[in-house]
Amino acid sequence: METKIGYFASIEQYKPMDALEQSVRAEKTGFDSIWVDDHFHPWYHTDAQCGQAWAWMGATLQATKKVFVSTCITCPILRYNPGVVAQTFATLRQMYPKRVGIAVGAGEALNEVPVTAQWPSVPERQDMTVEAIEVMRKLWESKAPVSHKGKYYNLEKAFLYTKPDDEVPLYFSGMGPKGAMLAGKYGDHLMTVSADPDALKKVTIPKFEEGAKAAGKDPKKMERAMLLWYSVDADFDKAVEGNRFWAGCLVPSMFKYRVSDPPEVQLHADMVGKEMMKKNFLCATDAEGLIKEIERFKKAGITHFCLGNSSPNVNFGIDVFKEVIPHVK
Repeated sequence: METKIGYFASIEQYKPMDALEQSVRAEKTGFDSIWVDDHFHPWYHTDAQCGQAWAWMGATLQATKKVFVSTCITCPILRYNPGVVAQTFATLRQMYPKRVGIAVGAGEALNEVPVTAQWPSVPERQDMTVEAIEVMRKLWESKAPVSHKGKYYNLEKAFLYTKPDDEVPLYFSGMGPKGAMLAGKYGDHLMTVSADPDALKKVTIPKFEEGAKAAGKDPKKMERAMLLWYSVDADFDKAVEGNRFWAGCLVPSMFKYRVSDPPEVQLHADMVGKEMMKKNFLCATDAEGLIKEIERFKKAGITHFCLGNSSPNVNFGIDVFKEVIPHVK
């Protein structure tokens, strides 16, 4: 499978218009895809933003020419009703054929608790995600009104009058073994987040393939995408520290427990050591260094990179890929 290089335009790290301008620049540089965070609260507090992803996607799709655009990651189970999620992405895909996708996952307290005051257990949220996908697919595929009485969601003669000509590709977020297996069973592709390459190779991807085969799918035809933050600067220490905004993502308790206050997340992020950031993120001083870092994760089995730019000089962090992309593809 051909390696794809995507640009993660963070609207929690950058103002929405700045992220849009980055995306236009990234497309001209040669990136294959644009990904955007679908969050309510950001993963850091100081100098943070947190725009609304769907509104941003419409503007970015109009401002770009042909690049594929997707969320990374939408939680369709609490603050969003899966029926409304299905409608939104059907509309976007009809307006921009073959250019729109969605990545879904069981969510983070950071985004769901502030506007719902709810935070079910991990197993329950995974069950909710599976049912939400069932609801979304029914609405995308049905040629007649849909009624659904489930454990978590109900539809009564619901029908999407606006549909695209083809199905919206759905990336399923799988981080642990169970999540990866669910991604194989219920998603079109895997989406995972910054992790040790050894864990990807030995656990995440094998479990994803196991789930896909159990559902009668060919995992060789399914992408293994990964959200991965990078920072490039002539000063290597500055490059490493550039990724600090996202260091909270390396603290497992941030995903497991009811932590929804960005200042608290930032306290944990600021305690993450540089060695851990170097191991799990991309840190480099030039194009050659980025190529070596990307190859590390290619060898672990990643086929579609969603690269979040935390470089001290953001434009340089995009332009350097004119040299990187031809080598890693």
